[in-house]
Amino acid sequence: MKMNHIFYFIFLVSSLLSCTIKVKESLKANQNNLVKYAKNFSLTIHENYICFELLNPETKKVEKKFALIKNDSIKIPEGLTPILIPIKSVIALSSTHIGMLSKLDACNLVKGISNHSYVHEPSVLESYNKGEIIEMGEENSIPVESIIRSKAELLMYSGFGKAFPHQEQLEKLGTICLANYDWKENHPLGKAEWIKVFGYLTGKENNAAIYFKIIEKDYLRLKKIASKLKSTPTLFSGNLVGDIWYSPAGESYNAILFKDAKGDYKYAHTKGTGSTENSFEQIFKDNVNTKYWFNPGVESKKELLKSQPKFKLFEAYKQNKIFSYTFSGNEFWERSAIEPNHVLSDLIRILHPELKLKNKLYFYRTLSK
Repeated sequence: MKMNHIFYFIFLVSSLLSCTIKVKESLKANQNNLVKYAKNFSLTIHENYICFELLNPETKKVEKKFALIKNDSIKIPEGLTPILIPIKSVIALSSTHIGMLSKLDACNLVKGISNHSYVHEPSVLESYNKGEIIEMGEENSIPVESIIRSKAELLMYSGFGKAFPHQEQLEKLGTICLANYDWKENHPLGKAEWIKVFGYLTGKENNAAIYFKIIEKDYLRLKKIASKLKSTPTLFSGNLVGDIWYSPAGESYNAILFKDAKGDYKYAHTKGTGSTENSFEQIFKDNVNTKYWFNPGVESKKELLKSQPKFKLFEAYKQNKIFSYTFSGNEFWERSAIEPNHVLSDLIRILHPELKLKNKLYFYRTLSK
């Protein structure tokens, strides 16, 4: 074989090997996508880092890419913002963030919250009362000085498709701003799956994976039980806000829960993942004989009648089948996103008393007089 042929042969083999390695690496990343239900983020495993992609809930396009690294000397591809893990401190501006951190025994990392009056977690309240946690206020008007004073490595906010105020300045000073779109997930297990993000951020990814598997298994078990039931009780949801009655749209988080609980939700046919808007007259026409009423926003029938005396004409009102989570509002908002199995359990227990389930209601209660 001539020398130039040998060089050509070596070049060809090395090129093929290089392509094969790249393909394998790409496949490995795809095969290790850790997300199953959530639509607003992705987590993929790479050799030296975890790629966390944040997806815009409206456009579904990548909003920002992060590289979760355990050593700040690791080289990462361009376009990825590095986050050194495990983080040692965080500002958690939503109650759902605190709920997920609590499941990982990581509330000791919290250095800032939005408002302590919305917090249920005892350890966070205790730290706040000791002056160890700063109350930041509303998300869009937090003083930069308060964030700097907290010395937090990470600031997690709800995000509305926009950068956090003063984000560039904060990140130059060492505080990474990270939007969390768990509240825009429609599937109950998709909301809960955000615990995987918290798991990698806190170095407790195995704990998060195990916890999510337990929740997933229980949720699907309950859904299967409900699917085999013969009855499909009618239900509606919401209350009047001014002259408008807001109800969950047919493709929304609550509508999916109602469906999985084998309930006949009156507006399951509507499009959208947000809310439907109706007049009281339309709601009355559609639901005067509907059996169950959920999420009226109050704790007593007396409060209901103050806003609209005609509520007493609803069959659900007459039969005392109105259910609310507002008795433990802070607890519900902290825990329901990470415990969708318990929300589903409540709905099934309420809608299908024929099952005679022994467990008590977790979040919901019947309205008092």
